[in-house]
Amino acid sequence: MIQRYLFFIFVVIFGLTACGHSVSTRYYLLESAHEPMKVDKLPTTNMRLAQVTVPEYLDRNGIVSRVMGSSELIVSQFHAWAEPVANGVRRLLQERLSKVMLAVGVNTLAPGDDAAAKYILFIDIQRLDGDFHADAVLEARWTLRDHRDNVLNKGIYADREAVSGNTYNELVSAESRMLCRMADHLSQCLLPSLASK
Repeated sequence: MIQRYLFFIFVVIFGLTACGHSVSTRYYLLESAHEPMKVDKLPTTNMRLAQVTVPEYLDRNGIVSRVMGSSELIVSQFHAWAEPVANGVRRLLQERLSKVMLAVGVNTLAPGDDAAAKYILFIDIQRLDGDFHADAVLEARWTLRDHRDNVLNKGIYADREAVSGNTYNELVSAESRMLCRMADHLSQCLLPSLASK
């Protein structure tokens, strides 16, 4: 009887020890793939990117993916954003827009720069997720306002990008490429509005 009892305790302890092995979380950043810039003097005309808004389902640490052909979402426990996803989108867009805007005499303020801005760009991400076996999808609305809150321009952007592998790294890379294309599209849409002011 005592031997059975000791054997049972041994099995329970062994099981708990085996379950106690933790899996480390991996962290990911959206990347703009921009070349580092050196600018000795910045223009005095500024454009600020307002805090990016994202839907509630994206506003979490775990990276969100979709189950193929359905509306079911998967929130990863061990693959997470290294920063809030809204901050990552804002940082990537600012990095990507800076070079084009500088060429027309507009400084795109970095997040955290509290200098006065003549223009404010609002980004509302409505979808940013993907299916490992198909495409990543981006849907966003944008609005350019002046410092008096007048709407100068606005639009909707949508894009798809094939996810080339069954990994979170490939999913995040696909999302980064879509956001880079959105930034390039935005720069072309914004230039006429900025040039006319």
